[in-house]
Order: sequence, then C-alpha cells, then structure tokens
Amino acid sequence: MRASDYIGRTAYDREGNALGRVADLITTRDDGGRFRVTAALIMPRHRGRLLGFERPGIQAPWVLEKLSRVLHRGTREVPWSDLRLGPPHDHGS
Repeated sequence: MRASDYIGRTAYDREGNALGRVADLITTRDDGGRFRVTAALIMPRHRGRLLGFERPGIQAPWVLEKLSRVLHRGTREVPWSDLRLGPPHDHGS
C-alpha cells in the first residue's frame, strides 16, 4: 500500500475512540533495508498540510511557525500498533 492509502483516514485507539485523522506516517528502516511504518501523526481537527513544521528541530519563518502551531495544536505521534483505521472510503470525508 501507499502512504496516500492511509493519510486522511480516521484513526481510532484500541477501545474504538476516534483520535482524529492520519496526517503523516513515520517510518524506520528494518535490518533488511525495508521501511516499516512505526507511528502516525494524528490531527484531531484541521486537515491542512503540515509542511513538516510539526516536527521537532524544524526552523520556519516565525509567522509560519506560529500559524502552524495554532492550526495543528493537538497533533500527536501515536505508535502504529496502537491504532485502528477507519475504512478507506472515509478518506477525506
């Protein structure tokens, strides 16, 4: 599957509570050189692009940084094993 198959889908915790929508995927390379999804960035509301400004250590012009923090507050990293995703047809709805 592609990242686009997951981004925008509704994410739920193990108990079935909606957390928000998948905004981005976090991967690591395994011993065989293949990439594995290890976590997802979940946004509770705004569905705009993150543009990378939500990641630690990224410097942005101060106006964009402030705007990004306001629009994307509540965005959090959730381990992939702790997520359940809604069906693909809910993508972007």
